[in-house]
This record gives sequence, structure tokens and C-alpha cells, in this order.
Amino acid sequence: MKKMLLSLFAVSLLSAGMANADNHRSCGTMEYLEIQKQQDPGLSDRMAQIEAFTQNYIQQGGEKAPGVLYTIPVVVHVVYNTTSQNISDAQIQSQINILNQDYRKLNSDVSLVPSAFTSLAADAQIEFCLATVSPTGATTNGIVRRQTTVTSFSSNDAVKFTAQGGSDAWNTGQYLNLWVCNLGGGLLGYAQFPGGAANTDGVVCNVTAFGNTGTAAAPFNKGRTATHEVGHWLNLRHIWGDANCGSDLVNDTPTQQTSNYGCPTFPKVTCSNGPNGDMFMNYMDYTDDACMYMFSAGQKSRMLALFATGGARASLATSTGCSGGGTVTCGTPTGLTASSIANTSANVSWSAVTGATSYNLDYKTAAATTWTSINTTATSRSLTGLTASTTYNFRVQAVCGSTPGSYSGTNNFTTTGGTSATATIGTGTGTTATSPYGTLYMDHRVQYIVTNAELVSGGWTSGNNFIRSLAFNASSSSGQAMNAFTIRIAYTTATSFASSSYLALSSPVTVYSANFTPTTGWNTHTFTTPFSYNGTSNLLIDICWNNSTYTTDCNMFATTLTAYRALYTRQDVASGGVCANTTGTRNYTRANMRLAFASTSARTGLVEQMVEPVELTEGFNLYPNPNDGMFTLEYNLNDELSDVQLEVYNLMGVLVYAQNQAGQPAGQYQVPMDLKSESHASLAAGMYLCQMKVNGKTFNCRFILKP
Repeated sequence: MKKMLLSLFAVSLLSAGMANADNHRSCGTMEYLEIQKQQDPGLSDRMAQIEAFTQNYIQQGGEKAPGVLYTIPVVVHVVYNTTSQNISDAQIQSQINILNQDYRKLNSDVSLVPSAFTSLAADAQIEFCLATVSPTGATTNGIVRRQTTVTSFSSNDAVKFTAQGGSDAWNTGQYLNLWVCNLGGGLLGYAQFPGGAANTDGVVCNVTAFGNTGTAAAPFNKGRTATHEVGHWLNLRHIWGDANCGSDLVNDTPTQQTSNYGCPTFPKVTCSNGPNGDMFMNYMDYTDDACMYMFSAGQKSRMLALFATGGARASLATSTGCSGGGTVTCGTPTGLTASSIANTSANVSWSAVTGATSYNLDYKTAAATTWTSINTTATSRSLTGLTASTTYNFRVQAVCGSTPGSYSGTNNFTTTGGTSATATIGTGTGTTATSPYGTLYMDHRVQYIVTNAELVSGGWTSGNNFIRSLAFNASSSSGQAMNAFTIRIAYTTATSFASSSYLALSSPVTVYSANFTPTTGWNTHTFTTPFSYNGTSNLLIDICWNNSTYTTDCNMFATTLTAYRALYTRQDVASGGVCANTTGTRNYTRANMRLAFASTSARTGLVEQMVEPVELTEGFNLYPNPNDGMFTLEYNLNDELSDVQLEVYNLMGVLVYAQNQAGQPAGQYQVPMDLKSESHASLAAGMYLCQMKVNGKTFNCRFILKP
């Protein structure tokens, strides 16, 4: 709809604003506006002229030709008081990447734009690059770091001047100056409209609302504060026009009553703008980072007017701050080398590339088709969680500003072989035992205790902490199938069965389940999920199955015991009945067994499959990350009656946590994930892998558990 043109044009605290007591965005626009008007009486006239130029550009149908881009060189001034505020190059690059995704309509969450607004979502044809050439012509990485004694900045622009504890702007006609600092009073950021003073032109962001890693804090941890602020710098108004049912000077954004906070539900109708209501997912509203993901075509036209001949920011279109309008030739890494190769780790390195601000390191097993990608500012990286005796490929790509170069050729390395050990438990030659292959009865269950002392004397050695298979020796076989032959393993403090009650399995791991027909001799059950052994505890092995026919028993080589009496039940009952029983019969014989141990897990490829970044199309987020165990799982569901499953694995592929939520309505959820509870108190500090499944879709992430 056509909107009424505002008569008031001014520089404002064009902030993604302040985070108020409810952790919502708010804005100090008018206060900052009055200060700027008092300091610069000609500001309103200059902004009025820019607006007239913009309206004429739009009326004349001016729009950038498809496929042609404006690239804006960026200098980031990191003004820090404490070490934690001195954010990393990687965090800075993450913000540049987000700006490029959002302004080019390459953000993955653009798919969440309601169908009513899909046709209006626009590629602004504007890109950003960290400067590679300074105002003096010197090579630069586009980052200026200044330590300050100022503990907290405000919207008084002190951060923009070295003499006031900040950092002086680079030529604002050639660079977008972006300051990152500790802003007080809950302020997330502010910007200056075109037409303001040259020495204060640019954008300021709080250190907690910049990029999507490091110091970025939810719910403003997806880089949208800078997206919003740069929108103001490119002449966009708040979408509600800073007035009750006001105008943002854009024809295709619905008039709305006021700002929106959090994550509203579509449609939200105000100011008679039904049936579709507010465009609250627009970057120029005040919703949370996770719930804003579009510019409109009308907003695009306003921004592009700045770069037309005679436009207020036309000089940026010809800036050489990124070696000619952002076309940067980034070299190809050479000298790829692998060193310190061990069973499960290796160090890879490469030669530095001139002008590179970061590197993309890809690696995978030689047999895999999918690469794992890591972005790093260093020229070496330690890879962990690898599989022994496995060949890996790796390659490296340099990134100059926001422009990636070509990938290097692929180099290879092979991890060393893992050690292994076989623990033989029992050497008896008696054949009176029938478990665990008893086939004379319909159903069967058996439990065995194996102590740590038995494992040590049987051949287990330190470092071989993955049980990969379990074998039993049959002296004779009936040839009858045992259906759903299932092996579970858990830790136990027990050293014997003191009664006929089965021992409770605490956190059991199902390591094997299949229809199985035993044969004479050693029968090996290779685990689908290796059991991670802690090297000190006793093991409780629980086995159950049912038989389709049951005319003859198998007999087992077994050892007569007085300490570890095997407890078992065998009954002719309905299928599956015995596994649920709580009591059985103790027996002095226990089948001889072999447990195969290794220093590595038999599962391969788990890390490669699960270390993709957290950003997910369902709005999945796990925060704060890292922390000491009290996480919050946040996600958005678009479909009614969704089934949500979360699993957490350590880097060895062992499941350590799971939760399921079935039949959930559409909406936003925040669910606690407690890894500090007594049942998880033994989890070691370090990286963990999480996998979220929503209605058949699988999303992956990683997080760090602090000590």
C-alpha cells in the first residue's frame, strides 16, 4: 500500500536498539535524534534532499541490473577494555558472512518467510568484504584493534574517536566503518543515516550482539543486529515508522502499529493490515535474531538509490578498499603437510596466503563422499576423533575478506593402527551349560557378571577401552534360530548374584540385536554399537531372545564358579515374556566367553557426519555454549503434532543423553537439557555432538561441556 511520506528526516540511534528487562529490543531513536539536530542544524535539510533523490529514483523505476553487485569495503574497529571483548577474527568474519547472506537473500531461514510475503523478499544485490587495502594503500585485513580504558560506551559517539578512548574512522566515503565495543545500558547497536557528519558515519554494535560465535549471546546471537543497523546506514527506517501506524517510506511493507518483539505468530494483524498482517520477520522490525529473515523489494530500491550517480553513497561503488570494488584475488594454499599422526589424531598445516583472513579446512575419510569443514585463522589444525588405520583426505581454501579463493589439491594421511586385546573369560571344558544358546525352551534370559579383575587376568590391557565383540563357544548346536538375540551391557558394583533376582541395568547399552543361529565352535557377535569401557568397573552382561522352534538344546563350554554364579531363566511362555522377568535361577556354570577390545571405536564416520554448524532450518539452538551442563534447547516447529528427538554423543560415538518429545504443536519451544544431573555427573569436559530429528529430518550440532 502507498504510505504517507514523513516530513521528519534525521539521524537516529538507528539501533537494533537496546535489550530491555525482558530481553527484547528497544530503541533510543528520538533522544539521539535531538542531540544530532542540536549539533548539526543543517542535517534535516541534507536528509530531505537525500529523500527527494530516493523518491525520484524509485519513481523513475531505477534498479540495479540483475547479476551486477555493489561491494562495500568494511573496516571493523574492535575497541576493547577486557581480553574477552577483543573478539576473534573468526567472530568478525562470521558477521561479514551473515551480512552477505542476508543482503543477498542467501540466508537459509529465508525459507521461513510466509507465503504471503515470499514474492516480496528481495536480493538487495549488495555485498560486503573486509578491506584488503587501507586508506594509505597498505595491505590490511580490515580489522583495527584498540585497547581502551573506557569500560562502557554509549550513543555519544566517543567510540568513534581515538582521543575519546575509541578508534578514528577510516575515510567514510570509501569504507563502511563498523565499531564493536562494550555498549552500556542494554544498547545493542546504533547507526547513522546518510547525510550525517563524515567523521561519525558508520555502525556501532555491542560485543554481545556481533556475529554468531564467541561473545554473541542469545537471543541476539545470529548477527542480525548488524544487519538491522547497516539497513539504517543504507537509509532504511524502522518498519513501523517510529509512530503509531506510521510510515517507513516503503510501499510494499504493510503499515503496522508498532514494533514487534520476540517471535510473533503469523499472521499478526494491526492497523487494519489483514489478512496477512505485520511483516514482523523483516530485518527492520525488533523481533529476535532467529525470527527476522528478509528485506522487501521496496527496501532494496531505497538502498540501491544511494549508489546511483549522484547518490549519497555513490563513492563506495568505486572504492578500491577491497582491491577494486571487492574483487579480490585470493591465492591457493600450498605446502599441505600432515604430522604428529597417531591412532585417532593428526596435525595438518599449510603455507600462509597473502591477504587471507581465514582458511576453510576440509577433511574426510578416503571412502567418504562428504567433507567436514572447519574455518580457522591459523595455518595449522589438530584433527581429533579420527579412526585408527584409516586414510584421510584434506584440502584447504584461503578466504580474503569475504571472498574465497580456489581449493588446494587434496593431500592424504593414514592414521596409525589401533592396539587391540582379547580377554578370555573362563577356560572350563564342562558342557553342562546351555545358556546363552539354550534352544529347548521358547524364551530365555541370562545375566553374567564379569569383574574388572577377570578382564585384566583374561588379557585386557589399559588403553583398549572399546568392546567391539563378544563370543561364546558351543560344544554342540541344535541349528535352531534364536529370534531377536539381544545383548546389553552395563556397569555394576556387584561381584556375585546374592539372590535369584536379576540385577538392574543402569544406563545399559544395546550392543547387538539380530536373529541368530549358533554353530559348533566360537560364535562371535560383532557389536553395532561398541561399548566404551572405563577400565575399572565390573560388567553386567544381559542377554535375551525367543525361539521359533525348540526341540533340542545347544551345549556350551563353561566354567564352574562359586563366586560369579550365572543367573538365567528359560520358560515356555509367550514370545518376549522372559526379558521382562525379575527373577530366575542361579547356576554354578557360566559359559566361557571372549571379549574383543580395541583402542578405537568400530563405528567410523560419526564425527564426519555430525560436526556441521548449529544453524538449522527449524530454528534449532543450544545455548549457552559452552557451559558447565545446564543448556537450553530452543527450536521452532512449523508443523502441528511434530515428533522431536534429541541425542547427544561423545566423540567416540557413545550415546550419553537422549530426550523425546512427541506430538508437539507448532510454535517456539525452550526445553532444559541438564547434563549436571547425578545421572550425567560423570561426563568429562570437552566437545560433544548432538543430533536433532524433527519429523524425519535430521540436524546436527556440536557443543562444549566446561569443567
